[in-house]
Amino acid sequence: MNPHLLLILTALLYMLMVGGLSALRREGFSLQFVVEVIAVAGLLVAFSLVTGSVVHPVIFLIVTYLVTMRARLLVDLGNLLARRGHHQQATNVYGLALQLKPDGPSRQIVSLNQAVGQIQRGQLAQAIAVLESLLTDSQPQLSPKHEAAARYNLAVGYRRQGNEAKAVIEFNKTIDVMPGSLYASSAQIALDKGKQQKRSLEGQKRENDRSESGKGDG
Repeated sequence: MNPHLLLILTALLYMLMVGGLSALRREGFSLQFVVEVIAVAGLLVAFSLVTGSVVHPVIFLIVTYLVTMRARLLVDLGNLLARRGHHQQATNVYGLALQLKPDGPSRQIVSLNQAVGQIQRGQLAQAIAVLESLLTDSQPQLSPKHEAAARYNLAVGYRRQGNEAKAVIEFNKTIDVMPGSLYASSAQIALDKGKQQKRSLEGQKRENDRSESGKGDG
């Protein structure tokens, strides 16, 4: 088979495979992703024609994957750094991911992980602003998984801010968006813990009230 035609067919197969996975995850369509795959294929075909060399399809797939998934790969690196306690380095990596002009779905993933890092560092106001924006202004629309993650972390941010009413709303929305998921399970645990703490505080208050009412003047 003509090697240039093989590269073009490989590009189409890659677009179908990644696009199919995105559809299964219900992520938004990314025109930028399609343009980037076509651009890489065009450049490599041009390189092959000019130099007379043959670009192996595996090399094409590696280059295309690195180009189109650059932001998500950096998010994985940032998350690894954050788990090891290197929060400033993780922040820098997330910033680099955004500077590389990722497509819509990838940009949402970067912003979501940035907000999680901000919550971990106690920067609650900034994290809440990012998450609220993701949930109300995002184009394309968040996938169910990422919406559940955003709502769960938003609820955590609200709770740490002391806004329990909003936290409860977002924990419940997390469960509604993706029942049975890890985020839904964590949200249910958080709701149960909140109820338990509330009952404990109410019981302590009643005990204090009884103690106060039992005191005489003598």
